Amino acid sequence: MQKFVVIFQAPVPVGHRVELTWYDIVDAGFFGGANRKPRPHEPVITDLDTGIVYLSDRVLDTHGSKSPDTPVALSDAVSGLAERVKSVRGIVRACRVITVRSFADIDLQTELTVEPQA
Repeated sequence: MQKFVVIFQAPVPVGHRVELTWYDIVDAGFFGGANRKPRPHEPVITDLDTGIVYLSDRVLDTHGSKSPDTPVALSDAVSGLAERVKSVRGIVRACRVITVRSFADIDLQTELTVEPQA
């Protein structure tokens, strides 16, 4: 069993088959150098039984900035600046979605316990 903690909401039902895919975000530097920024707690999680995809906006292209009370425009596919690093497939054996409160902030995180499959 492997436990994965992600910093977004991903309520995948126990018993469902999932694929977690991690991407590094390639960020162009000021002087032309490219920096890879790993996102260990922001994989793309695909529920293979339902087709639902859970992910952070960081692996998508945005078309402008977020305005209050308005959805942000996002690309349909993973950004061309995202570089696939690894994937894990398996069956969800436990799932906890947690609201984390600190001062005035509220964050969400999900703990998925996955039994890896070939």
